[in-house]
Amino acid sequence: MELQSNNCILCNDNIEESTAHLFCNCNFAVQCWGSIGLQTSADLSPQQNLELMKAQLNKPFFMEVIILMCWAIWMSRNNKIFKNASPSVQACRSIFKMEITSLLWRAKKKILPSLQEWVQFLH
Repeated sequence: MELQSNNCILCNDNIEESTAHLFCNCNFAVQCWGSIGLQTSADLSPQQNLELMKAQLNKPFFMEVIILMCWAIWMSRNNKIFKNASPSVQACRSIFKMEITSLLWRAKKKILPSLQEWVQFLH
């Protein structure tokens, strides 16, 4: 696929899209993380941001939350590219909530109560 630009389409900062930018530093991503109560820092590497979010969540299912929000951000990006849908934090959060709710069906019994409580916090 040939793109007109390699710049991030989720923000207007004219910054080349990279993993670090798309998932941690983009203004859109920062707002999406904030919508579920997590903060990232542009001063940190992606690995350091992962550790920061792990500490903020302090839950055994922290990686599932991080992966599903990254997926929601990625889907918001793709919806803009392929469907010309305007990205919004609310739409990204809706994708995240749908995915995290689906996770309840396959969660380990050991973490299910804690996960259910956290998901209720989102609503």
